[in-house]
Amino acid sequence: MVEPEETNGSRSPEERAEAGREETADPEELKARIEIKNNRIRELLEQITASRLAADEARATREASEGHIAALERERARLKERIRSLEEEARGRWRRREGLERQVARLQRELERKDGEIARRDYLLERHAEEIEVLGQESEELVGRKEGALEDALRRIEGLERDLEEREHKVAELRTTIEELRGDLEAEYELRERLAEPANRLRAGIDLFNDSDQRRSMNSLSRTLGQPEVHVDLDEGQKEPPVLLTFTWQGVTWQTYAANPGLAVEDPRVYLKSAGEDLSGVDRQPPNARVGPGGRVLLGL
Repeated sequence: MVEPEETNGSRSPEERAEAGREETADPEELKARIEIKNNRIRELLEQITASRLAADEARATREASEGHIAALERERARLKERIRSLEEEARGRWRRREGLERQVARLQRELERKDGEIARRDYLLERHAEEIEVLGQESEELVGRKEGALEDALRRIEGLERDLEEREHKVAELRTTIEELRGDLEAEYELRERLAEPANRLRAGIDLFNDSDQRRSMNSLSRTLGQPEVHVDLDEGQKEPPVLLTFTWQGVTWQTYAANPGLAVEDPRVYLKSAGEDLSGVDRQPPNARVGPGGRVLLGL
């Protein structure tokens, strides 16, 4: 009679090696690799933030020379290339997730193969049961050995099922991480596209000014001199220019505030850019905004 353990002899060395690798796969090692990849993504995001801050600082000194402005343009192009690299990294993570799903599928096939082995062993146990009456004690001992082998096989199957559940949980975590990264990138792209429109950038700069302490300073002066004339425009010479709000009281006293609604702008985002008590030599623009209820600036007359 053939022992159940001897049925593995019909398998090739490559199949036994493959089965051994799959059964001894280390979930902790897989988890560590995933953690390394997550850390790498955080490092890259920190690098992007640092690069954006550096670009904003460089833009603050744009008036030094036109050559410096060209350098800022090159830095912006490099950042775009970095973002594209991050997108490629995200796609690589997606491909790795598909690889994990294929590994789960292989584990499922291995589980089905184990089920087939159990069915075969059940058949052998039935044959042993038919021989019990003839073989007596010897057959009982043999059945005992077979039952022990079956219990070992069942324990191995339970281990495989637990391992499969852990891998499915890790795959779900990977999917969640990818979706979060994709959502952050999409939100950033949408905001950049919206601020690229001059009208949208003007409104965003006005809203930023209305929510700042500078608005209270302007209103304090208005209580003394009356309501000012307001002209709102975009600053020149920048790819992502700040919004300039110029207030003129009694046709003489004036103040110009800058409000930058950009994504990675350092504080202060709203500040007094210039002021004076004489309009001579100043290119005065006609008003295109007003101070409305509550001292808030409103676009349009």
